[in-house]
Amino acid sequence: MSEHKHWRSLFARDEKFLGSWNLEKNGKYESVVVHIERFYQDVLIGSMGKENKVVCKLKEFDKPLIVNRSNFKRLQQKFDSFDMNDYIGKPVMLTVEKVKSPDGIVDALRFSTRPVEVQKSLPIIKDEDLPKVIESIKNGDMTLDKLKTIRTITKSQEDEIIAKMQ
Repeated sequence: MSEHKHWRSLFARDEKFLGSWNLEKNGKYESVVVHIERFYQDVLIGSMGKENKVVCKLKEFDKPLIVNRSNFKRLQQKFDSFDMNDYIGKPVMLTVEKVKSPDGIVDALRFSTRPVEVQKSLPIIKDEDLPKVIESIKNGDMTLDKLKTIRTITKSQEDEIIAKMQ
């Protein structure tokens, strides 16, 4: 089965800013937790000519995001502050919503005001405990997949487990 790709991704080299298509995975939009690194102004050349826009650099993407008034209002509501410095480095959900525009109903990137669930990190397997873990997997008391749901393992530890299982 081939992976679904948004037609806009064909023009990605020409796109200077993030768009809804950047959140598309297998034909569906997936929300993602992002962290704002900074805000700055840039020039957008579009159907209206040259326009100065406020953009933000997100830690998770190479391309910046144009931040319009709607997104600033959402950030203000989420963080209960109008000070842009209060948004820097904090987790916020980036999602795609249908909005009215001069072009009709379009997909737009929007910051969500909902709380972001922060994933707690799993306990790390100590190297000295690895032989016991391998023995447990060999005995059938544990599987590698099950282990990954309850512990954090490094790539080298996983490679060692797989090598010892063969």
